[in-house]
Amino acid sequence: MRLRVGVVGGGLVAQAMHLHYLKHQTERFDLVALADPSATVCESLKQLYNLEAAYADYLQLLDGTKLDAIVICSPAQTHAEVTLAALDRGLHVFVEKPMCITLADADRIVEARDRTGKVVQVGYMKRHDPAWQYMLEHLPDSAESLRYLRVVVHDPEFEPFFGPGEIVRGDDIPANVIDAGREQMQAQVTEAVGAASPAIVTAFEGSFLGSLVHDVNLVHGLLERMGEPLPAEVIGGDWWNEGRAVTGYVRLANGSRWDSAWIQLLDVFDYRETVAFYFAEEVHTLSFPSPWLKQSPAVYEVSRRGESARLAQVFESYEESFSRELAHFHDCVVNGVECRTPPEQARLDIAVLTQMFLKAA
Repeated sequence: MRLRVGVVGGGLVAQAMHLHYLKHQTERFDLVALADPSATVCESLKQLYNLEAAYADYLQLLDGTKLDAIVICSPAQTHAEVTLAALDRGLHVFVEKPMCITLADADRIVEARDRTGKVVQVGYMKRHDPAWQYMLEHLPDSAESLRYLRVVVHDPEFEPFFGPGEIVRGDDIPANVIDAGREQMQAQVTEAVGAASPAIVTAFEGSFLGSLVHDVNLVHGLLERMGEPLPAEVIGGDWWNEGRAVTGYVRLANGSRWDSAWIQLLDVFDYRETVAFYFAEEVHTLSFPSPWLKQSPAVYEVSRRGESARLAQVFESYEESFSRELAHFHDCVVNGVECRTPPEQARLDIAVLTQMFLKAA
């Protein structure tokens, strides 16, 4: 069964990943419509992907086109309202991370998903990477011998990975739409953490919820596999450089510590993302390339002691996780497969990241 799909938001992740894979998975999806407030973006992507329609507003998309599902790639402050509107219209939802900004909205989404019986899948593509899944299968059965867990990401964002003109950008978004979006963001961040200066918005929504959320989510999945009680105790957090660098610290049940850091380095064209689990007798490491590099390998390595030697086992995968997560979404909708990244999981991530931010205050 092919799903008729509309996309809300025609920005970077939509153009670089989701539109491409939706269009190429022709056995699963019929990509029919787009909503974006930029007329330039709408017209360009409508022609490029031969869409039936393109709209300035997501409500026009939901009410103007026959759909089975939507993929939400709009700004984070719109995710909750679009998800809820789509569920109320009987549509299945794939929503990019962060699922929303406030825990109250997370609860509303869970309730609406339960009430409507529709699929809500959150866009955590790393849980669909074969290297992450291989690590999940090969970790120890318990976290009891875990001594330390460390996540470090430094990120040049998108500039090194796209040439001029590859991403269509419209400078014609109406001023009232921009102002309303800014007010909506400030209101939600204030509800979540009590204030919403520009630096706070950058730190909380952009860095914690927008970036570090990926690693918190994948670590949660690995800890859950080993029977670690979640949520673990958040013991600290910090942010600096106007919110473009953040850290968070967690205490696990056996007393060991999980430290995470995300640092934006726009002038260093070098993306690094490493997740390392240090056990008493072995080290498990997962390294990711920039998400904008298609078919670049994620690498999982296990290091152990051998007889007078270090023994290392390496697993690399070139399969594209953005493609795999959309295939999984189709499988959930059509075949009733259990969703791998449901909204309850996203709520846990948001709660932990919110505590990390508040600990820095």
